[in-house]
Amino acid sequence: MKGPGELVRSGSIPGYENQGPLYEWSEARAYLLIDRIAYGGKAGAIVCYYNPPVHQVGNPGLDAYLKGLDRVREKKNELEFLILYGANDPVHAGGDLKESLNRLDKTLEMKKEKEKSGASAKEVDRLFEWADSRLRKGRALHQKIRGLAEHLRVVAVCGGGTRFGGSAEIPLMADYLVGDSRSGMCFSEATIGLIPGWAGIARSLLKSGITNVAYMGKTAREVKAEPLRAIGIYNVVTAVPFPFPKRQKSDTPEADKAAYVQALEHHDQQTGMLLLPEGLALAVAPPAGIPVLDKDERSTLAAKADIAEEVERRKNPDNYAHLWGKSAREVKQEIAALGKPLAPQSIEALEGLLAGVEPETLDEHQFVEKEMEADARLYRDPRFRAGLIATLQQTIADYREAQ
Repeated sequence: MKGPGELVRSGSIPGYENQGPLYEWSEARAYLLIDRIAYGGKAGAIVCYYNPPVHQVGNPGLDAYLKGLDRVREKKNELEFLILYGANDPVHAGGDLKESLNRLDKTLEMKKEKEKSGASAKEVDRLFEWADSRLRKGRALHQKIRGLAEHLRVVAVCGGGTRFGGSAEIPLMADYLVGDSRSGMCFSEATIGLIPGWAGIARSLLKSGITNVAYMGKTAREVKAEPLRAIGIYNVVTAVPFPFPKRQKSDTPEADKAAYVQALEHHDQQTGMLLLPEGLALAVAPPAGIPVLDKDERSTLAAKADIAEEVERRKNPDNYAHLWGKSAREVKQEIAALGKPLAPQSIEALEGLLAGVEPETLDEHQFVEKEMEADARLYRDPRFRAGLIATLQQTIADYREAQ
């Protein structure tokens, strides 16, 4: 078996026992397995998702998550912990933006036809069911993991590099997170025209507070491992003392690709041998032995006034008028100074969600429903297409395009 499942089903970790599968799914190179395991005298289960090369959370994989977690729920009275694990590669993406653009374009064509034929607003709105369905599945995943957390300790192992979108939101659903020292999280949705719609805002609110969530969600900047620990999102950061493999360039591209794939496989096992034991140790540790920051101990990523000033500048499309449509590489220095343009509709949605919220009294499930509904509305905003195209083409978006 290629990827992280090889370690999960090996006997390489002292004190760890794999007792066989509870659930398995695969499609092409992607797979999701859930195995029953034992560690430290306690029984648990491990979820392992793998979808190379950038580990997008595709709809078939999401369906597998939901079905597999039902199997865990059936065994919950026999288990004490659940580990969420996956590949330790340089990038973990969210959804497939190319697929989203294709679906959006088809939807917009059908929308024109429906409107010409006099279809009702409700009938036209149903054309966005593909987006609504995915968001409902993300919310269902949150409900299932948090439901299991009432019976089991849920630990996520965040190995590898930066996590975007759903690849950040899924581990945030856990009680406790172990982070690779080279890793990071990025809520990049505000640069595309969306917001985190799978409980990312809710879970980050509970773990790190409103100011840090405003920074992560509104600025769409990456936050690295140590700051994630300092604000309360990571509980443990494990030092990984070697870099990510780099793809070499020679006169034999196919050989270069094969060598890179092999290097990634070796790297995945090396990294897993450092991170997975940390996750297991956290899963069986006494409550007093788990590093958790109190509200007053958390760091703040940026002052409220500084966040507001930056967001106000970056959400104004006119500030990027001289850069619209240009290659991001071509205007690298200007973007380094200005920051990437933010979709005004995303900022408006985030401000609406966060207005008056108190994390200490947050009704998590109710908030997640509002988060999902706000994201669903953004799929229907005409400016979303501009953000998708700019992201895929690596150009500077003009968010006035469809205003």
